[in-house]
Amino acid sequence: MSVPGDDLAGFERRVRAVLEHDAGGLSGRVRSRLTRARHVAVAGARARRDTPHWRLLRTWLPATATAAAALAAVWLLRPYRTTPAPRPGTGIVTTQDVQLLTDRDGLALVEEGDGEFYEWAVARARSKSTSAAGGRGPGKHGG
Repeated sequence: MSVPGDDLAGFERRVRAVLEHDAGGLSGRVRSRLTRARHVAVAGARARRDTPHWRLLRTWLPATATAAAALAAVWLLRPYRTTPAPRPGTGIVTTQDVQLLTDRDGLALVEEGDGEFYEWAVARARSKSTSAAGGRGPGKHGG
């Protein structure tokens, strides 16, 4: 229920008058019991609010929520990193390896082709790897 600003003061006066009229009709004994009950209820609410558990909850809940929000922001805004490409000789099979193994034309070349070329290529690769490892092995044109 919304009451405009000028009517609010009049509304409050009317409510106060009605409540005082109703309270004036009560006996002193009933008013005393209501006052005691109100004081007991307020003291109980204060006692519950001041328990150590409630104090801990009031203290740590905002801190925990803030830390969780910060952690979520860091997790979501971290830079995207891709895994590096596997290096030869690491034992990791790539799609390129699988394609080479399943290529029928390449397999036919190996089976029907000249074996001397493949021997030369392997020897060449070995000579480059040993020369890169410390200069030990055949020279640049040796083989």
